[in-house]
Amino acid sequence: MGTQAEISAPVDAKAKTTPSASLSGIDRVVNVIDQISIWTGKAAGWLIVPLALVLAYEVFIRKFFQPTIWAHDWATQFYGVHFMVAGAWTLYLGKHIRTDLFYDKWSPKTQATVDAILYIFLFMPGMLMFLWLATEYASESWELKERLLTPGRPPAYYYKTFLPVSVALLILQGVSETIKCIKVVRGGKK
Repeated sequence: MGTQAEISAPVDAKAKTTPSASLSGIDRVVNVIDQISIWTGKAAGWLIVPLALVLAYEVFIRKFFQPTIWAHDWATQFYGVHFMVAGAWTLYLGKHIRTDLFYDKWSPKTQATVDAILYIFLFMPGMLMFLWLATEYASESWELKERLLTPGRPPAYYYKTFLPVSVALLILQGVSETIKCIKVVRGGKK
């Protein structure tokens, strides 16, 4: 810890650089993608509040009166959107399932090499195909004004729209993770 004189000394204006000012263009892109994933993941996390409220309401009503028709539908949709949209944040945090029988024993450079290869040749093609199919799926649901096949019959198209949105967010985060891996392979840090 510095002395009081060091703490209160004026800071040279040229020495003050913002983190984004010292980043290269590709680092800024990675930073923006990461922030999108963090923001959407945290926003999706708030869907737990209405989910808990709906379920608590349903438990109370079911105990003393009759069960509702709509509570299950709403709870399913809140949780589905929460689960799908938070996927990019989960990828950012590195919390997706990984079989690490050998992976943990490898050097960071080897890990990054394997990750980059898997992102480029498996993840990206799979996610792009999934995006295409999910977009068609959601589009068809909108055209048909589809409803869920539950007793409440709520609209399904709003809910299904989050599928291609969440896949697009995963693709974006996959691009960020691939760039980070390539940087590690080239001798940098993630």
